[in-house]
Amino acid sequence: MQVLNQIIHFVSSENMDVIPDNHVDFIMTSPPYWNLKNYGGKQGQIGSSSYVEYLERLNEVWEECYRVAHEGTVFILNINSRRKKGVFYPIALDVYSRMKLWKLWDVLIWYIPNALPQPNHYMERLFDNKFEYLLVFIKGEPDQYKFHKPRVPQKYIHADPREHKKNRKGRCLGNIIRIPAYRPPNVKELGYHEAAYPEELVSLMIETFTDEGDVVLDPFLGSGTTLKVCEVMKRNGIGYDINEDYKELIVKRINEPWVIPDWREIDIFHSTTMETGMNKPRKIQFTNLGKSQNRLL
Repeated sequence: MQVLNQIIHFVSSENMDVIPDNHVDFIMTSPPYWNLKNYGGKQGQIGSSSYVEYLERLNEVWEECYRVAHEGTVFILNINSRRKKGVFYPIALDVYSRMKLWKLWDVLIWYIPNALPQPNHYMERLFDNKFEYLLVFIKGEPDQYKFHKPRVPQKYIHADPREHKKNRKGRCLGNIIRIPAYRPPNVKELGYHEAAYPEELVSLMIETFTDEGDVVLDPFLGSGTTLKVCEVMKRNGIGYDINEDYKELIVKRINEPWVIPDWREIDIFHSTTMETGMNKPRKIQFTNLGKSQNRLL
């Protein structure tokens, strides 16, 4: 299925044989969690079996991603740890320890200021979890991938008299990225995939590691956030999801109006002195959904 400049396949990404070798410029995804969220759809989807099988099937997807990626491709994996029946599962660490082809190059932290508290059973036994991992993998050598360093204005540039400390290009964002997560009731009311990561997170990664016209792959597309951002930022997205129930939602999301954010809003230093998300007008895609026209090609 094609929507505008984005292509969607409703099959498992364990076999992406319609994509030729060395075709993709950038990959970003958030895989289904093991045995914790019900995403609906077909029987046998990844995450519905044992933990070991879950990791093995994810490896099949990562190997397919490696095949379709060219040398110099960056792969961003958004994932988090979980607990089940009193056992801690460090999913990010376990995924990395079994990764056979991709080279781990960096780890970024997505700081989620509005993260939900711990479940009742752990409420008084654990710190609240306010972050998720962004594992940065590369194919090829470290000097091969694209990198456009994201910068924001230096906050105290006029207060510091030392000229050698001033950079007119701005200060680089740190590796802790502050972006609120989507939370009900808005997500549920609009029919959104409950595990969707925010557009701001995707846009920052796409801005940093790609150019206009590049091919971007999301092997676990879900509600279509990655391709929505690709459409606005003039990238050619390819998404895979086993659940055809998301078809209408994906079409709607790709057609939604959206504006690339000011990076100061996700900078952990600038954001402490800016208006919080709860005090801002609701994002345009939530208020203008009725104005967007879905065009299914």
